[in-house]
Amino acid sequence: MPAVDLTVLNNRLQSLSLYRNNPETYVSKLEDLLSMYSSKKIQLGENIPLQTLLPRLNIPNLVLEKVIETFPALTHELPEKAIPILDALWNKEELEFKILAINLLLNLPSEKTDVINQKLPRWITSTDEEILHSIILDQFPFSHRATAKNLRLLIETIINSEERDLHTLAFRTLAKIVEQKHFSDLPWVFDLITPFIEKASVNNYGELNSIMNALIKKSEIETTAFLCDLYTHSTSLKAKKYIRKIIPLFKPENQTYLLQILQKD
Repeated sequence: MPAVDLTVLNNRLQSLSLYRNNPETYVSKLEDLLSMYSSKKIQLGENIPLQTLLPRLNIPNLVLEKVIETFPALTHELPEKAIPILDALWNKEELEFKILAINLLLNLPSEKTDVINQKLPRWITSTDEEILHSIILDQFPFSHRATAKNLRLLIETIINSEERDLHTLAFRTLAKIVEQKHFSDLPWVFDLITPFIEKASVNNYGELNSIMNALIKKSEIETTAFLCDLYTHSTSLKAKKYIRKIIPLFKPENQTYLLQILQKD
């Protein structure tokens, strides 16, 4: 695999940026750039774990990272040009192009939330590649002090999807959001998961438990209060059954409090 000379790579990326106004030429030049660092050769007989069935260019991670670093400028200065570029990248077969497409899509500014909500679910359901689903999850803007509006809207959209992959991704994303140190909007999460607790079954216990564990770590007191209120006011027997089942997740003093509420039923 070719060695990466950062000076040369940066110069090539600067040259690439000159074509941002012409999506077709930009994609062609990007493809040429990546081919300079590609090694498609697969040595048969090597005991290498198969991560994906998608063809790969075997490009050094550093090259992909440097290309991705140019995306914020592209999407914020020329968002309308970025959309045909990311579509063209996604439509290519190789994994690396799809990784770049995902990153470019999720770098779109907030006014393009509708584009993200339209394309990302379709991309997720068009491939069962776990490696791509993990990459999508990893690229969500979790680092924002206030959880990005487009991320919240996406979760609210796909969490009710009948597509299993989208539904699962929504729960995984929600749990990861709750785990962020800066996140504190628990009422939003409580409202979001209440309908699922009220329809709780063995099929979604695992998803709910992942959220509950994150909520308990974030604020066990608030989570206890939420479940007590839900148990008291809900008419759902499934919700009551689920709450009884997860009592062992709490500290002894909160278990005692929950049990006292349950006994009033």
